[in-house]
Amino acid sequence: MAVPLLGESLLFTLRSPHLPTHAGQVSFPGGAVEPGETPVEAALREAAEEVGLEGVEPLGFLSPTFSPQGFLVQPVVVFREDLPPLRPNPLEVARVFLAPLEELLRVNPWSEVRHGRTVWHFPWRGVDIWGVTGNILREFLEVWRGAHRDPLGGPL
Repeated sequence: MAVPLLGESLLFTLRSPHLPTHAGQVSFPGGAVEPGETPVEAALREAAEEVGLEGVEPLGFLSPTFSPQGFLVQPVVVFREDLPPLRPNPLEVARVFLAPLEELLRVNPWSEVRHGRTVWHFPWRGVDIWGVTGNILREFLEVWRGAHRDPLGGPL
């Protein structure tokens, strides 16, 4: 799964309502790792297939997690300074949107326990970013905050 950082915004998709799982939910571009493929290669391929996002630089990984269906999800943070032309695949993506980090950092997330797992929700501009995507977003924002503090604990 790619976690696209484009400049100072994260790219999300709204999944197509026709998909058999997680239809209409907010997600990052992603899918299954194909045989012989690394998680980075899969993230780059899926980002290109789902939204036409190319020319990104892999920055690193967030913690692997399992989906409720038991799939191992390895989030790969990728970066591009500018927003390239995007080509959402209508079979998989209903909409693409950018969420400025400045706004996401101000969201007051809430959590619930579902099936013995903590699930984070980030209400943003009328959209609920939740589930695996919400949990990945929570970790990303924690890492971002940690990287943008001086050694005395204040923001840089």
